[in-house]
Amino acid sequence: MTRYFNALATLVIFAIFLKLGSLSSVINKLQIGQQELIVGVGLATVGSLLGLQLFSLESTEHRHTPPIKLGVNLGGSVVPLLFLLFFFNQQSPQILHVFILTAFVTAVVYPMTRMDRKRGMVIYLFGAVISAALGALILDPKNYLVLAYSAAVLGTLIGGDLMHLPQLKKLTELSNRTVFIGGGGILDAIFLSGLMAMMTAETFQQMHFL
Repeated sequence: MTRYFNALATLVIFAIFLKLGSLSSVINKLQIGQQELIVGVGLATVGSLLGLQLFSLESTEHRHTPPIKLGVNLGGSVVPLLFLLFFFNQQSPQILHVFILTAFVTAVVYPMTRMDRKRGMVIYLFGAVISAALGALILDPKNYLVLAYSAAVLGTLIGGDLMHLPQLKKLTELSNRTVFIGGGGILDAIFLSGLMAMMTAETFQQMHFL
């Protein structure tokens, strides 16, 4: 039920951005053609169905407990990083700004992430989206779109997923399943945080929020 609600809420948010013109403005400013857009969405959709197991985490407390298998979801983690490289060809924010804002978003996302025995890592997007959008407009008003996307994706990946991996050892109920980073696929927090951060930054810019 929660997943369906999140999907519906995501569609509503995207509809609002579309109504405000933020989505089309982002596409125009990044000079994304129709072909690139179709390929990107296709990769995210197909990738959401594919996972790659990397390694297993052995339990140090319970020796008879099977290891927790860890992998990456291609649509939820790999594809967002490919988008990042693509966007960097359109705009080139300073690497120092990327590091600074990513560190800030990571610090915001980390305490807003919780572990769920059935769903794994549950990340709340609001903090990542707002902090990345506002930070990008402040640090680099010229290349704020790609900066917002980069910081949101990397900050969510680090603060939401990677920094919580040690906690997975406590989730012994997941021992017979593979826990995928970016396991939500096309609606995963990593992918969505970047897209929403760009559209939020564009909305703030159009409203002359800063």
